[in-house]
Amino acid sequence: MRKNFYIIITSLLIIINLAGCGTQQQSNNVKNKVQNIENKTKNDLVELPKALKTDMGPGKFYISSSSNTFKDGNIPIINIKKNTSSQKVEIVPSEFNNKYLSYIFIDGIFNSRKQLSNNKTNIELKGNDIKAGKHKIDIIQFNNNKTTDTVLTHKISYYYINIV
Repeated sequence: MRKNFYIIITSLLIIINLAGCGTQQQSNNVKNKVQNIENKTKNDLVELPKALKTDMGPGKFYISSSSNTFKDGNIPIINIKKNTSSQKVEIVPSEFNNKYLSYIFIDGIFNSRKQLSNNKTNIELKGNDIKAGKHKIDIIQFNNNKTTDTVLTHKISYYYINIV
C-alpha cells in the first residue's frame, strides 16, 4: 500500500511539474505574438498625406481586370460574387523608382506596402474595398522611405466593383 502511495505522489509531482513548464512556454508564446502584432501595427500605421498634388513624380500604373470590361471608358470593372470576403486585383506598374517603397491606399485607407518597378503585383481587396461602386487607389512614394518625409510620387487610378 505504501509503495502505491509513493508511486501516486511521484506521478502527481511529475505531472504538476510538466504542466507548469508548458504553461510558462505558452505564456511566453502569447507574449511574443502580442509584441509582434504591436510592432506590425506601428510599422503599418500610415495615413494618406493631406493636400497632395494629383499627379506627381515618375511612374504610372493601371488595374488589370479579368473581365476586360470598363466603365466610363477607362475604369476597369471587377465582378465579385455576392458573399465574397476578399478579392485579389492585379496592379501593373511601370517606371516607378524601385529604390523607394510604394504605399498603396484604397479610398484613403492604407492597404499595403510594395516594392514597385515594372513587375505586376497583386493587392488584396476586402471589407469596404469590395463594396459595389467606384473606388480610388493612391500609390505614394516618400523620400527616404519615411512616411513623415516629403512625398516624391503620387499616382491615382480607379476601379469599379460590380456585385454579380
